[in-house]
Amino acid sequence: MKELKLWKSIRKSLTDNKKVALLVVADSSNSSPGKQGFKMAVNNDSVLFGTVGGGIMEKDLVIEAADKLKSNSKTFIKTLYHSPADKNVSSGLICGGKQTFIFVFLDESDVAIVNNIISVLETQSESTLCVTNNGITLESNANQPGKLTFNYKNENEFEYREIYGVTDTIYIIGGGHVGLAVSKVMTNLDFFIVIVDHRENIFTMDQNIYAHKKIIASYDKIGDIIKDGNNAYVVIVSPQHIGDEAALRSVINKNVKYIGMMGSKKKIKTVFDNLIESGIEKDLLDKVHSPIGLEIGAQTPDEIAISIAAEIIKIKYSN
Repeated sequence: MKELKLWKSIRKSLTDNKKVALLVVADSSNSSPGKQGFKMAVNNDSVLFGTVGGGIMEKDLVIEAADKLKSNSKTFIKTLYHSPADKNVSSGLICGGKQTFIFVFLDESDVAIVNNIISVLETQSESTLCVTNNGITLESNANQPGKLTFNYKNENEFEYREIYGVTDTIYIIGGGHVGLAVSKVMTNLDFFIVIVDHRENIFTMDQNIYAHKKIIASYDKIGDIIKDGNNAYVVIVSPQHIGDEAALRSVINKNVKYIGMMGSKKKIKTVFDNLIESGIEKDLLDKVHSPIGLEIGAQTPDEIAISIAAEIIKIKYSN
């Protein structure tokens, strides 16, 4: 996960006695290249991790962040406008809209809070990351209205809040070649990856260095593993239709964002007919994306994985 890598890079700099400027996109509008929640870290050597939008804007922000690290500032807030004709401070870009950045300056005294943030991300423990003029804190999620919020009064009174530890999670049912390929693609899309197979000691599971969790379990117990939520995605790519049917039966009533099942039209019809005959409502099966993935003529495991990832991205950003 990119957020985890970001905070680990921050910790590495801090433990090496290097100060770090954390840049957070607290707010954005229109076609801004850096969206709300984007983050970037810059240390004394201008070594950076992450992005707040790229281009000349980011280059200038890196220079500014490195320069401000020489001061004793704790935070700094700045808004840039993506239009050279705007009378406000221009970002150097012409895409329209604006971005508000919070600079948070960290040193070795902040290692403890950084460690807490890393722990939240590693354990998927829901908390709220809060950034104010006083720095960063972790809080409970009580009364948090949405994943990202920003309230601004003035440069000394502002609050950015982000729900942390609740990452988009993909549950891949089937640890074979396609499951391995899907894991590889989805790790670059910043998903928390859980892969499940009923077989032990298969080489594709051993080769899967991308999954955050590997689980050996019967396919008819998959539903007990999956957490409901709008950030949960289920991909069924087991090696045979019996596994697909058992897995789909187990997850069909789950409240998740996406369920997809791989298979030929004949196999899908067989699985669906069997489930309907057993009492599963047809309306529930209508929500299953099957054949899985966008139709791009994919044939190899890697191509199939790209088609699945593309469909998930489409669903993720749909209403």
